[in-house]
Amino acid sequence: MRPPVPGRVKTRLARDLGDEAACDLYRAMVADCIANVRGAGFPLFLFHDGPDAGGLPPEWRAAADRTFSQEGDSLGERMDAAFQRSFASGAKGVILTGSDIPGIDAGLLHSAQGAMNEHDVVFSPAHDGGYCLVASRNCRYHNGMFQGIPWSTSAVLETTIAVCSAQGLSYDLLEPRQDIDTMNDLADYCRRPSGSAPTTNAWLVARGLLDPLRG
Repeated sequence: MRPPVPGRVKTRLARDLGDEAACDLYRAMVADCIANVRGAGFPLFLFHDGPDAGGLPPEWRAAADRTFSQEGDSLGERMDAAFQRSFASGAKGVILTGSDIPGIDAGLLHSAQGAMNEHDVVFSPAHDGGYCLVASRNCRYHNGMFQGIPWSTSAVLETTIAVCSAQGLSYDLLEPRQDIDTMNDLADYCRRPSGSAPTTNAWLVARGLLDPLRG
């Protein structure tokens, strides 16, 4: 995750919402993600952009059990490093999610926990062709699933599944969730808002982007 600095987060949304509003929405989504992880009873490790965690809001740092700098150049390298660092810190299983997915709720997290006992890797698809959650246990983990993937395209999940199959890795697909990178993503979310994202929904209602009866 990135520190919430206007102009540095949610830049595609900022083209329509403005830098400050896009940053405020990012803060709201992260707050909901953190609350849902803690509410599910799981430890929380935050992997942040930059050399130290000082740029993160104090309440984010206070909610986390550990904070780590992201490592690696590509998205795949950073995700692999997050798994490896978590395992090295004693985690037997890891559920890795993004910070801009307000629909990551306790039910999905517990589903991922159960599924990774039966499969090598577990995904929750995103509506854009990627995935918003990936989970694996230490004894089943294989970083090959992050190699040779066309990141930031609509073929991310499809290619990852093909890589897993080629490497003999079993996988499970959970319910999809909506990540929010563009105004189209935001409009899709507002048509199907998560009941577990009160901070995000309240911000959207206040901005007139979400019907109060839905939020």
